[in-house]
Amino acid sequence: MSGLQHRLIHFESMMTVFFHILLISTIFVLIYRKTANGDDKMVFFTFSLLKICCGILIGFLYWSFYGGIGDTIYFYEQAEVLFQYFHGDRISFSSWVGFSPLNLSLAEFSAQYEPRTFFFVRCISFLYAFSQGNYFTMSIYLSFFSGLATWGFAYQLGKCCRMQKRAIYVALLFIPSITFWSSGLLKESLMTMSIYGLGYAVLMWKNNYKNWIYSMPILVCLLVLWQVKYYVPIVLIPILCLALFFSQSNFLSKFRFRTKIALFLALLIIGGLGMALMHPVFNSGRFFELVRISHDVIARNSSVAIIHFQNTENNILFFIKNLPLAWFTGVFRPLVWESFNAFSMLWAIEKGVFTVLVLIASFLSFKMKFNQTEKWWGIAILIYSSILSSVLSLATPNFGTLIRYEVAYMPFLWLLVLMTLNKYKVNLK
Repeated sequence: MSGLQHRLIHFESMMTVFFHILLISTIFVLIYRKTANGDDKMVFFTFSLLKICCGILIGFLYWSFYGGIGDTIYFYEQAEVLFQYFHGDRISFSSWVGFSPLNLSLAEFSAQYEPRTFFFVRCISFLYAFSQGNYFTMSIYLSFFSGLATWGFAYQLGKCCRMQKRAIYVALLFIPSITFWSSGLLKESLMTMSIYGLGYAVLMWKNNYKNWIYSMPILVCLLVLWQVKYYVPIVLIPILCLALFFSQSNFLSKFRFRTKIALFLALLIIGGLGMALMHPVFNSGRFFELVRISHDVIARNSSVAIIHFQNTENNILFFIKNLPLAWFTGVFRPLVWESFNAFSMLWAIEKGVFTVLVLIASFLSFKMKFNQTEKWWGIAILIYSSILSSVLSLATPNFGTLIRYEVAYMPFLWLLVLMTLNKYKVNLK
């Protein structure tokens, strides 16, 4: 390669980086200007910068500390493979975007073996093409847009609960492990984008029932969630619908609270089963078997980060017997003495702080009165988080994996705890 060609390639690379910086900066400035309050502007600026830094740090963590091994590297490499097959006319455009079969062997493209991974890889292969294959540019984009969705939800929720704004911002934006592991070139970034995008659209629609334009992003977010983390919408949709209904319905006021709780749980079971049976994992009747298989595979490949559960021959008995420990693990572990490296120690300290705050909030909650909306959303968060924390902990008995998976539910537990503490503080004034 001649010196001129090398300089041209370098110039083209610099122009590409400049273009992406300009695009992200433009989007940032537009949203920054629409943020009315000065304090909110500072929070948005800090959080956006933090998310981008987290996306870059995740790349360095996997490329350097883990030696180029890990999910994010695999996703990137498979996205590259898929795009190169399209670029080299090995597959058609319709096959690339998903309108027709790929007709590739597993040896040629292994990501298609697992549907959720295949969906995510296909999505980021478009980002690969747009960013010209730069891993860190792709990571920054996913982190930034994941952060935008989170900010949009937190900002709207803060407008609905002005006295709780600081608690909302801390819980959703600045819990270290959650902010970090919802960034980068990982499925959790896309999942976070979808969950909070859904939350934002629901809040906007709730404020104006006649504006059906928000039904479109709701459907898109649910579709993406179903494809990338199917268990989240299976649990989330019935709980979200019931919480919206019970917190707003006046005709339920004539019933005692215990009766309403029984009705809520009955409808939740019916709705949850209806949602679950739409997915092959559940309608095949192999749910408990597949949880056990996932547990055993991950346990065999884990060492210091393994989570130990009691072993039984029967899959259903294994699930039931370990359910309490799985719930406790998903919410409160690792404990400080269970940490196995510097990263897990930081996470354990964070969980220790959370545990102390839970104990304080639980004690103070008996001294406060909660309105109907607060009660039902609190119940909804507890049920949603309990289901996900229990099943995910049992199916993935590895602390290194669990720290990423808990991004789906831990922000809402932090939200519940911090809002309870803040309510008590406000009531004292």
